[in-house]
Amino acid sequence: MDATDHELAIAFCEQESIGLVVIGPEAPLVDGLADSLRGEGIAVFGPSQAAAQLEGSKGFAKDLCERHGIPTARYIRADSRQAALAALDSFAAPFVLKADGLAAGKGVVIAPDRTGAESAIVEMFDGAYGAAGAQLVIEEFMAGEEVSLFVLTDGTHILPFGTAQDHKRLGEGDAGPNTGGMGAYSPARVLTPDLHAAAMERIIAPTVAALAAEGMPYSGVLYAGLMLTAEGLMLVEYNARFGDPEAQVLLMRLESDLGEYLLACAEGQLAEMEPPRFADQSALTVVMAARGYPGTPVSGGAIGGIAAAEADGAKVFQAGTALDDEGALVASGGRVLSVTARGATIGEAQAAAYQAVDRLDFPTGFCRRDIGWRAVVRE
Repeated sequence: MDATDHELAIAFCEQESIGLVVIGPEAPLVDGLADSLRGEGIAVFGPSQAAAQLEGSKGFAKDLCERHGIPTARYIRADSRQAALAALDSFAAPFVLKADGLAAGKGVVIAPDRTGAESAIVEMFDGAYGAAGAQLVIEEFMAGEEVSLFVLTDGTHILPFGTAQDHKRLGEGDAGPNTGGMGAYSPARVLTPDLHAAAMERIIAPTVAALAAEGMPYSGVLYAGLMLTAEGLMLVEYNARFGDPEAQVLLMRLESDLGEYLLACAEGQLAEMEPPRFADQSALTVVMAARGYPGTPVSGGAIGGIAAAEADGAKVFQAGTALDDEGALVASGGRVLSVTARGATIGEAQAAAYQAVDRLDFPTGFCRRDIGWRAVVRE
């Protein structure tokens, strides 16, 4: 089904008596699918088109933070190449450049010097990220460690829903270009109970209150990327959905019934729910990407060994896969598999995940070999 065909989606839900629609990707949320379904009385987990601007427009999110005193990096919005180049004068290297719109997790460039920043600006306005790069956000570089915090909200009540740490860079040691994520682990214990409380008080709660006050109450999962800086917690950006690969590690640890929480959000009944239960164990996922990612990935590569990889309790989540004409499993996207395992510690989960990776037969695939390295060092 074409998710951009709202009438078709509504007709399908009515025909099949669908009681709850969970919108996973960001594009249909930004396109307003949740509004169309809700308009027909269909329960939806996911924010409205207006509230989904938190992810759909980096500039919208930054402006909201500025209006309501939510801590984030200093920034300038630019809608032309000339304005963006001039804005560089207000910042010191390294320069952080973000495409305003949705760019599949790839619209961020951290340029080490002025020359690199100017080159990136030219590329963005020349269409490197399509319509997403028609406007840019240039912001101050934040030094520190990034961590992900998830909450569920029905627009009024807020329930924390776990922490994770993603690995955005392509290469080991966090080198290379930004990607949609090469792996993740949960929980992220670097976000201590005190820091978690501070994030809820200074960032999450004010955001939910601000959106409600501005007439666009947020319902769904709110995924905050936070930076632990020397000056304190700062918001990097928001996602309006669970995110990949963070969802895999969160759900591998979740012991509560996910569906009950999603329905409670959709029906505005989250205040009646107890806090979700998560296993004490850690979970870690390793993304297997197709050669060429994050540029032009190689499609059609054969994938085998999934049963062997899952033999000792690991789970191989499939993302960019398809069946060929003969029914064989092949790669059909950039990030192809997320190989996920649990353990008593991050180190044990890491070992189990890479054991599963090594049992796969995916010659055109590759992965980072250091997912979870910060947590393993701390342990």
